[in-house]
Amino acid sequence: MLDGRLHRPPHLYATVRVAILAGILFLSGIGSLIFETLWLRLSGLSFGNSVWAAALILSSFMAGLALGNAIAASSRFRRWRPLHLYAVLELAVAFFGCTIVFGLPLLGELMRPVWQMLWNYQPTLIGLRFVLSFLILLIPTTAMGLTLPVLVEDPILRRANFGRAIGFLYGSNTLGAVAGAVVGEAYFIEAFGLRGTGLAAGLASCIAAAIALLVSKRDGDTAALIPERAVPLRLDVSYRPPWRLLFVSFGTGAIVLCLEVVWFRFLRLYVPSSSTAFAVMLAVVLAGIGLGSIVAGAIHRRSARLNQLLPVLLLLAAIATLSSYLFFPGEVVQTRAGVFDVSWQQIGFLSIALIFPVAFLSGILFPSIVACVQASVEDRMNSTGITTLFNTTGAAAGPLLASFMLLPSIGYQWSLIVCAAGYALLAILVCEHSTWSLRRPIGLVTTGLCAALILFFAIFPHHRAEMHFAHASRPYETDDQGRLFAHVVKKVEGASDTLQLLRRDLFGEPYYYRLLTNAFSMSATNPRSQRYMRLFAYLPLAFRPESEDVLLICYGCGVTADAFLRGLHVKRMDVVEISKEVLQLADFYSGINYSNPLRDPRVTTFIQDGRFFLQASPRQYDIISGEPPPPKVAGAVNLYTEEFFSLMNSRLKQGGIVTFWLPINQLKVEEAKAILRAFHNVFANASLWASGDQEWIMMGIKGPGRKVEEEELRQLWSNPDTGADLRGIGVEVPQQLGALFVMDGEEIDRITQGVAPLTDIYPKRLTDEPWDDEANHRFALIYLEAPSAVQRFLRSPLISAIWPETLNKSLESFFIVRQTRYFSETIGSNKLAELDLYLRHSHLRMPVLEVLGSDRFRLAIAERVAKESQTPPLETMPDLIAGALARRDIEGAIRLLESEKDRAVFSLNDTFLLIYLYCLNGSVEKAEALAAAQASSVQKDWFVDWLWGKLKNDFGFHPPR
Repeated sequence: MLDGRLHRPPHLYATVRVAILAGILFLSGIGSLIFETLWLRLSGLSFGNSVWAAALILSSFMAGLALGNAIAASSRFRRWRPLHLYAVLELAVAFFGCTIVFGLPLLGELMRPVWQMLWNYQPTLIGLRFVLSFLILLIPTTAMGLTLPVLVEDPILRRANFGRAIGFLYGSNTLGAVAGAVVGEAYFIEAFGLRGTGLAAGLASCIAAAIALLVSKRDGDTAALIPERAVPLRLDVSYRPPWRLLFVSFGTGAIVLCLEVVWFRFLRLYVPSSSTAFAVMLAVVLAGIGLGSIVAGAIHRRSARLNQLLPVLLLLAAIATLSSYLFFPGEVVQTRAGVFDVSWQQIGFLSIALIFPVAFLSGILFPSIVACVQASVEDRMNSTGITTLFNTTGAAAGPLLASFMLLPSIGYQWSLIVCAAGYALLAILVCEHSTWSLRRPIGLVTTGLCAALILFFAIFPHHRAEMHFAHASRPYETDDQGRLFAHVVKKVEGASDTLQLLRRDLFGEPYYYRLLTNAFSMSATNPRSQRYMRLFAYLPLAFRPESEDVLLICYGCGVTADAFLRGLHVKRMDVVEISKEVLQLADFYSGINYSNPLRDPRVTTFIQDGRFFLQASPRQYDIISGEPPPPKVAGAVNLYTEEFFSLMNSRLKQGGIVTFWLPINQLKVEEAKAILRAFHNVFANASLWASGDQEWIMMGIKGPGRKVEEEELRQLWSNPDTGADLRGIGVEVPQQLGALFVMDGEEIDRITQGVAPLTDIYPKRLTDEPWDDEANHRFALIYLEAPSAVQRFLRSPLISAIWPETLNKSLESFFIVRQTRYFSETIGSNKLAELDLYLRHSHLRMPVLEVLGSDRFRLAIAERVAKESQTPPLETMPDLIAGALARRDIEGAIRLLESEKDRAVFSLNDTFLLIYLYCLNGSVEKAEALAAAQASSVQKDWFVDWLWGKLKNDFGFHPPR
């Protein structure tokens, strides 16, 4: 009896075959996309993550794909079965893909001496990195480039309409990539790490290979998997390439990848720069292309008409590029001054609105172009290979064009316009004469679309970009009541990021600056930020005062660089910054005593990512520090892993010191512990330091360190330059430096027991999820409460080894000040009670300024403005009063308050303060008289009861009845 398969209608059997092969390619897409993301991530760790390094790695990946496409474009099958060859290719992808995932970190270690030897020969170093990355990725990427062209040569698939088949196959492969992007980022990396995720990708490719072999066997194919003495393909280029169509394939590949870079840059003005956000955006791009290809497969019945559809599709893509931007629903997202407060659903919605229309049309375009090329070339594998070759080559050029030419020179909005114009030019190029005939429907459609596009260009609102920039900066320009207090002074669209420099003025003068990268505050010069940023420098300078060579990783606003250059013995400082635009902005800052640190002759700058610099630079340093990006920003996790800290340790001299940021207010508690565990695994002498906030500083010493003598430590305060700077950030005496202590290595061991460290292989131990402010507060409070903090300090073996015991007297009072300031900033406090504590039980000035809402910058500006006026302007009075009290000039503060009273701008809080100061100055009668005069405006509450009781007990004050 004949096999039932022989009785199936040929078209039905072909349809089933397309469905089976589509499923195989779906699995292949999952594995390939996961491998691609893993390779790019790990290559960045080994070869660098700078813009140029990333471009080299991406070019290497695309070159391998293009090589596979080129082989398919110029070859014919020779004795091999297509499904057999396909299975071998998938197995090669799986084997070499996993090998790369496991081997790249080892290669980075092995190549470190080579990088260091070639450090002074940068062109050679760049060339070697490209060659290495190309050779490493060559086999699996070439195999990836061959899979689709080989599969379309399946004999049974020949019975199907080629346009339908290529649409379904390419679409299924791309939708598999969507699944790979989402599942890999959302689950696999967190659950299994990079190596486990690589194995999962390899498994997907192996399953695809196994199904291909099973299908081949079911067909009754008994040929050997690998025929003896037979090369699977032979060179045969006997066709004339349709150059016009191939140029269109190149152009569409270049434009859509160029748009991808531009879209992602634009969306980062609205969504957090996180790995999850990038995965969602990439998934939307791929989903649009995949679904468009499926639709193309469903509508393609006769290839003869495809040439007429191409101009229409290209013109629609041009219109969609502009319209999706013009009607972008950015108002849906209400950004707050923070990060990671936008859900993935919102990211997906915005991405679909901006990206999906053009991606969908691109998905229809590619199978259409392949089908048109096949009508000319005839051989299915050759036509698929050559079309994909040109498309891949264009796709390799697109990101380079966007990153290095369009975005830095004309910005994202004009880049979108250029891409739309590119689609229009391709439409004109591919048009035939009959396409423009108004007697035919296709002519009417084409002419109408051209007219619509011209109208779009004519009425395009070219100032629309300002609205999107403003959306990113608005949370940092206005207060909670919507009042404007800052403005943008400089915008830069660089190769990798959009930067905005904001300035807040006070009394008409620059107060502080804030550097926004995309939609997030990356650094600032406000007083609170200056404190911990300058402590990055002063902590190691205090415990290693003889330091001469300093490395600063990440420049930020230059605060840490400025502090380091004040070091008494610093002779050289290398600054490593991945963004040249950040360094270019250094000349745009201005303010009190500001000078650009980069102009100091001791400074050498390097445009490079910090990790590769540590790998490749041969220099050793006394101190390594930095102003790194917040840990949850995309890519920043690589600066917080155990491997990165190990690289820092390798570049330190014996006894050298590392300081690094640990913002527990931007992390989950367990994530902070994972970073601490990683840091302490590298530095046995690790410790944590902090002022009265949650901006903590990790400090690690290479080796045992040494005890600093009191005289050495006091030099920082006796030197006019460093002393004034330290007092300006609230570290007014050496004992206050000791009172910044939080914990040492023993306590880190205790709280991280059972906590896995953050490593390169397990980067998802630092998640994209929002942090818990209440949990962070509870954790910080344990270590900032004064009594227990003092005991940890006195019992610490590290402190005994490095801190001069002669400074231990009266330390407790400084820990109390830190605790009080922390409570005041986090849960609020009785400001007058806090002021009383500082004025009567401390000689410190900065806490007095802070409790009254002032700081050294505000005070300096207010004093200068007041000096230039006969009568101090009213807006300067609170700062002048705070300054007088900080100097313990009680009478001066009283005169200023009385002046306010005489000028009828006297608030109830001013009344309470003046009553208190009268009592403190011994003028109880004046206090009683003022209280009686204001009795009608004072409502009894807990504060008034406390104040009257306090003044009665301490000064004999008689409250009004």
